[in-house]
Amino acid sequence: MKINSLLVLLALAATTSVLFAHGPGHVHSSRERASADAAITEAVDVQETGIPVRAADSDRIWGVNVTTGWESRHVHYGVDESGSSGAYVNEIGVRLGDFSVNVWNGFGLGNDLVEWDFTAAYNVELGPVFVVPGYNLRYVPRYAKDSHGEEEDGHEEEGHGEEHSEHVHNTYGNELFIALGTTAIPYVTPSAVFIWDLNNNPGGFLEFRLDGEVPVYEDIVSLQPYALLGLNFGYNTTEVYGLNNFQFGLQGTVAINDYVSAFAGVNYSVALEALEAIDQDDVFWVNVGLSFAY
Repeated sequence: MKINSLLVLLALAATTSVLFAHGPGHVHSSRERASADAAITEAVDVQETGIPVRAADSDRIWGVNVTTGWESRHVHYGVDESGSSGAYVNEIGVRLGDFSVNVWNGFGLGNDLVEWDFTAAYNVELGPVFVVPGYNLRYVPRYAKDSHGEEEDGHEEEGHGEEHSEHVHNTYGNELFIALGTTAIPYVTPSAVFIWDLNNNPGGFLEFRLDGEVPVYEDIVSLQPYALLGLNFGYNTTEVYGLNNFQFGLQGTVAINDYVSAFAGVNYSVALEALEAIDQDDVFWVNVGLSFAY
């Protein structure tokens, strides 16, 4: 699953724009909540995407969002899973009231990566505070043979996963998550998301992030900067617990009309102790795409 941020939230919430990835984080139905939702998405591994403001701000009890795009690298909690050839990614989300479901898939371009994520979440609002519990089924039948810097010719396959440099690649992930944040601060949404993979025990990951929403030109052009700190509790490796990565980026979104928008973003992840233990280097990548919201 993948929680940058506005996409997943928006996909499930079909309300505003921010990320493009997969996982938890799709709720809220107003532009102000978009940043909040974005935070949730990246936590589950989402990246940036855009959803037209007017379509996103609809007062309808239901909404639909479809996004398609390209990533120069597919990065999941700081781990480069596609290598330099990148991936083609798609997402569709449906929101009914405070409940949302979304399906995300990624296909490697020039590599073997195939991933599907199926996410369900429920948004609870307590004034300016939002709480989003949910579940994500992650299915990765194939990984890129050369992803985070080393060939996996010597990997071991055992059970449902394959292990390389203490980094376990599970074919199936049953992930429970809960996100907590606030929309009380103008233009900035602080949040935290905790994920636990039931198929990978211990398999915890905690992410603290800040998502911004900066209007540039009316409701047509906007910028979404973000920064996050990830902490590994067995999700990426059991060799080192603690600091996983520091990541930041900037996305620009342009509303083409009431329902369609285009987005492009740049992202950088700094590998910290946990990722260094599995030989994962710092990663820079870009993403572009189109999003439809109704």
